[in-house]
Amino acid sequence: MREQSLPESAAVTRKLDRRQILAVFVIVCTYAAGAAAVLPILPFHIRAMGGSPLTLGIVIAAEAVGQFALAPALGQLSDRFGRKRVLMMSQFIAAISLLILALAPNVAVILVARAMFGLTAGNITVTAAYVADHTDAGSRRQSMGVLMGGAGVGGIIGAGLSGLLSDTSLTAPILVSLGLVLLSIVVTVLRLDNRQSALQAEHEPQGEKTPFRAILTSPVIRILIVVMLCHFFAYGMYISQMPVFLGDTFIWNGHAFGAKELSYLIMADGGINVFAQIVLLGFLGRYLTERNLIVLIFVLISAGFVTAGLATTIPVLLLAVFCVSTGDALAKPTYMAALSTYVPSQRQGVVLGAAQSLVAIADIASPVLGGFILGYGLYSLWIGVAVAMAISGALAAATLLPGQGTVGRKGRPMRATKTGKCEH
Repeated sequence: MREQSLPESAAVTRKLDRRQILAVFVIVCTYAAGAAAVLPILPFHIRAMGGSPLTLGIVIAAEAVGQFALAPALGQLSDRFGRKRVLMMSQFIAAISLLILALAPNVAVILVARAMFGLTAGNITVTAAYVADHTDAGSRRQSMGVLMGGAGVGGIIGAGLSGLLSDTSLTAPILVSLGLVLLSIVVTVLRLDNRQSALQAEHEPQGEKTPFRAILTSPVIRILIVVMLCHFFAYGMYISQMPVFLGDTFIWNGHAFGAKELSYLIMADGGINVFAQIVLLGFLGRYLTERNLIVLIFVLISAGFVTAGLATTIPVLLLAVFCVSTGDALAKPTYMAALSTYVPSQRQGVVLGAAQSLVAIADIASPVLGGFILGYGLYSLWIGVAVAMAISGALAAATLLPGQGTVGRKGRPMRATKTGKCEH
């Protein structure tokens, strides 16, 4: 007997109401602001302690190792025990890691602190699953865009605070980051419900576990993960070593590129994220299929990589940031919405978490490879590898993904069963 399809079994098919989405927006915003406050000073903090570009790459990779290790577990735990409880646990780990980072006496302790912070990367998975719980398929991509728009606003706030405080000390932005994460915990406690735990009790027997390999039973999910791996490997090569590249090669108004200038670029990235995810994504969604939107994303980031490598003036550098940031901002909600479409509601957390963990493989490898390449001053090779991965992702999306959103190859709508398989 064929298992019941997702549209027939879904318990919730309504848009996320404004009060709920505002709470999620604020949580993601404050958490992202905390993360963004650290990013501008981290490369220079490590360099001040004697670290090399490869050291920076290893520290960034340590975050991804934490993400790889815990993201699937956080997703599955949130499926079983509720999004709110698991999100709070993850936020507390983030707060502890930032306290350790603020007190770190050497690079080794920084490495431990950032690995701990990587364990909390499942926050995005859990909040995305929370949004999926409360929305129908038709409004999900836009709702995911609002979620990621909160991350963009947080990026502006955090980077701005970091820029203001970095001249005082490199530790002050970390303390601000800690305060912002604590604020996200308060909002989570006061504003989120824990309804998913009730849904889980209704739809799935207590104690049943979803194998990690179960997410790969759908051909479309496998293709999406390959595309995501290409995207995040290319983006990781670029973003992890961009501060090193600019610090070595770029002159900003007559002086070397530093933490304050990096905070300006992160603020610009945050503003672009807000515009792309809240405004541009909805507009493009009316005219482009999911496949064509993903191809456009790869075109944008490839153009940005090349432009950044050639930039010698601030306007050209800002154009590169615009292209890369727009492409990456469109990518995250598009990928999450696409994945959530192919799985039943009670498996949202584990599938999104497992996919994020698989993508972390790219986040582990790309900064280390980028740091190794830049350690020898091979700037053209660094950009070339990023562009090659982006082109590979575009080709995979253009040739292997279904052509009309969630429509299958035979032209009939694809449905997700309780096992995560897609049927016609």
